[in-house]
Amino acid sequence: MLATAAGQGVAVRWLPLAGTGWRGCYHQPTRTIYLRAGMSDRLAVATLMHELEHAARGDDGHQGRAVEARIDRAVACRLITPSEYRAAEALVGPHPGALAVELDVPRWVVDAYRTTLR
Repeated sequence: MLATAAGQGVAVRWLPLAGTGWRGCYHQPTRTIYLRAGMSDRLAVATLMHELEHAARGDDGHQGRAVEARIDRAVACRLITPSEYRAAEALVGPHPGALAVELDVPRWVVDAYRTTLR
């Protein structure tokens, strides 16, 4: 993902964002993604993917709920395939936390993916 960011001309920096409630943010004027230092790899990858979507859109700062949800769904669909989701659900049941562990993604990714199911 860092190579993807570099290929898009986006720098990635880690900062102690604890206490802000943020996992990451994109600063458009400097084309820099800031990620909270100390996150697990699975949380950092999903967060970086989310912020790269903001960079691709040209967003600066937090967007409205609808935009954030759309970006979360896009990230979820890149991290989870329908067959992976079905297999995980067959193995661990429908609990989002258990699915997140089985799929090795943060729970917010499972929650976003579920909104795409029909």
